[in-house]
Amino acid sequence: MSKNWTQAELQAASAAMQSAGEPSYEEFTDEVNTAIAAKKAVDDFAARQKDGVHICPRCGRMTVKDRLHTNALSRYADIYICDMCGMDEAIKDTTGQALPLKEWAIARNGGVST
Repeated sequence: MSKNWTQAELQAASAAMQSAGEPSYEEFTDEVNTAIAAKKAVDDFAARQKDGVHICPRCGRMTVKDRLHTNALSRYADIYICDMCGMDEAIKDTTGQALPLKEWAIARNGGVST
């Protein structure tokens, strides 16, 4: 069963979280909202990618090959990425240091790097 928190209770819980070295309620909420927005940006791009958009959504460079199936398939989203990003994902995955979707080029600034 959920509880309806008052503003004072949220502030007290947020202060307790911060004093324990955790993100505040506001920081946590912002992080969740950012992650949701990034996932939506990646998913929206994946739908367009099938129509011949060949920038890499992860690095933002024009490095995705024309025949999409010859590129790397991301481990974290159902989308093709360039071979260099595919290799980077594999290496980072072995060390448990995945690049969050919010750090992908397509989730930042519209995505294309020059």
